[in-house]
Amino acid sequence: MPHPEQYCHSCGMPLSAPDARGPSDHYCAYCTDSEGNLKSWEEAVSGLAQFLDSWQNVGNEEARKRAVRYLTSMPAWADRA
Repeated sequence: MPHPEQYCHSCGMPLSAPDARGPSDHYCAYCTDSEGNLKSWEEAVSGLAQFLDSWQNVGNEEARKRAVRYLTSMPAWADRA
């Protein structure tokens, strides 16, 4: 029986993606520190906003709004919705 795909509980990235697997079983390498601890809310929002703006070119303010809207739909951040 195939093993179901696992996703980061913070950003939704497939943990099978290149460079995604870090020390945590629940979070990707981009959402954690070197010990596998989830980064702060502000670090998560800033990192995702920078990524979104880099390919959507919407500006920092709109990218932050989109990052907050997206992250609060994820299990790790649902309490911030």
